[in-house]
Amino acid sequence: MAKTHEPHPVTRTLKVTEMVCRECGEIITDAILAMTGIQDVQPDWRKNKVTLTYDLRTVRIQEVEKLLTEIGYPPDPGFFHRKKRDWIHFTEKNEVDNLRHVAHCCSKPPVGA
Repeated sequence: MAKTHEPHPVTRTLKVTEMVCRECGEIITDAILAMTGIQDVQPDWRKNKVTLTYDLRTVRIQEVEKLLTEIGYPPDPGFFHRKKRDWIHFTEKNEVDNLRHVAHCCSKPPVGA
């Protein structure tokens, strides 16, 4: 069975700090859209949230978090938001591993068996 390289879009919402005006949302949008694999960015400066859709085969949420920190809008450091991001990191790693996995055929043993 051949691997498929179709996009695997996911949508996530991140709570960020320091986003206090509409211009902040525009700065965030421009910076994130410059990344490869980003499909959509919707900042909400009133709620300090950024909703983004991206291709999981190309980019991971950690890269977006790092970029947000570099441009001055780090993710919310609160306990709940930190644990939510940790859970997203864990599930994304599993999803990426599963996307890379090539199932073996019923009549052939798996590689290494």
